[in-house]
Amino acid sequence: DPDMMWLTTMNPETRRLIRVMPEDVAATAEVFDLLLGDNLQGRKDHIAENGYKYLEMADIS
Repeated sequence: DPDMMWLTTMNPETRRLIRVMPEDVAATAEVFDLLLGDNLQGRKDHIAENGYKYLEMADIS
């Protein structure tokens, strides 16, 4: 939805650009594949096991 993209990602007044420089390129690629790939069950398992670590950082409103 274009309106949601503007609110969450594209608006230059509110967006944050963060440079990510992975130390371990292979491990980073593996996590990206897990979180953004087609392995739905793997993603669910990862979130169930590790999601609690990131609750304070989540913007849930």
